[in-house]
Amino acid sequence: MWINAEPVNGALVSLAIGLIIGLERGWQVRQLGDNQRIAGMRTYGLIGLLGGVCALLLPTLGPWLPLLGLLAVVTGCGLSVWLAQRWQGEFGLTSSVAMLLTYLLGLMSVLLSPSEAVACAVLAALLMGLKGKIQQGMLFLSETEFHATLRFLLISLVLLPVLPNEEMGPLDAFNPFKIWLMVVVIAGISFCGHFAVRLLGTRAGLVLTSILAGLASSTALTLQFARLNKEQGGLERLLATGILLAGATMWLRLLVLVLLIHSELAMRLAAPLLLLAATVYGFAFWFWRQREELTDGPVQPQTSNPLDLATAIKFGLLLALIGFMATLLQSKVGNSGVYLLSLVSGITDVDAITLSLSQLSHKELALEVAARGILLAGLVNSLVKGLLALGIGGRRLGLRVLLPYFISALLILPLIWPGA
Repeated sequence: MWINAEPVNGALVSLAIGLIIGLERGWQVRQLGDNQRIAGMRTYGLIGLLGGVCALLLPTLGPWLPLLGLLAVVTGCGLSVWLAQRWQGEFGLTSSVAMLLTYLLGLMSVLLSPSEAVACAVLAALLMGLKGKIQQGMLFLSETEFHATLRFLLISLVLLPVLPNEEMGPLDAFNPFKIWLMVVVIAGISFCGHFAVRLLGTRAGLVLTSILAGLASSTALTLQFARLNKEQGGLERLLATGILLAGATMWLRLLVLVLLIHSELAMRLAAPLLLLAATVYGFAFWFWRQREELTDGPVQPQTSNPLDLATAIKFGLLLALIGFMATLLQSKVGNSGVYLLSLVSGITDVDAITLSLSQLSHKELALEVAARGILLAGLVNSLVKGLLALGIGGRRLGLRVLLPYFISALLILPLIWPGA
């Protein structure tokens, strides 16, 4: 007589689920004595198997059996809480919830999807195993960062899904969902960049600090380093290295932004953006080799609120306005209107025009025009940073920043306008 493989497989999967969760729970209490362990790997394995067997017997014995099994597990959970409080002096619900979850996943592995049930078991074990890391993370966060995290979750997981994803307004130039999505993308990059600086440490070196600052605001770093050179002096090569590293990282950041929105446009921009980044990185490395030594402590850019919701909303309004102006100029003036808007927008911000043109390139804007507009905005933004370094930090710093930007612009000119 052949054994039906399907029920056997279901039982084995439910047992494996219990063993996965039990492995983590058993490891957590491995140092306790045998008489102090409430439940270990075997117990969780049996609970998972119980769920699988109850599910297998459901067609024969009816729905009461899984309910009785659930009642038995809940009773065991209450008993485990009582014993843990009595023996260990602790009151925790993690093990009890893990028992209940193990039973339910055992049912799920037979009745619904075994692969998804196993995935849930692995995720649960991983989450429980990260207890120490999670507690350290809570201590690591400042009050400002904690509230910034909540605000980021608000704009990304609460507000974004409820916005209408359709074109509306004059010329159908406004899409609330896409506009807010761009806000979330920019805020997310700045948010992650802030914590990267905190985790890795700005004092680890100017190189790391500048590259990470380029993920958020290379203009802000340029202003601060220019002021530092004005106050201290004699650090032109070192500070130029930092400014150029941040500026080169900006080109890579733009490439990632475009890739997230329109992969075909990103492929068209890959060569010029990588050439720009490589050229500026090369000058930064050259200045680094000739750098001066710091005498008054490490250069450390100030860090601000990782997520300013008011700024994010202002960015959304700016993005909507730029998108509307790009559509209007494209319809009235043609491609030259988009180029004019790119030149003007690049003076203050390069991300907004990049995101707007990337979105428009899906429909009414040609890829070639969008690519040229993005490059023009970035080049103007780099020129503005060079002029800031020149005006605030002095001629020696300013020329060291302007020269690499100027040379890199000349190198990609044939890629922007092949006939030039």
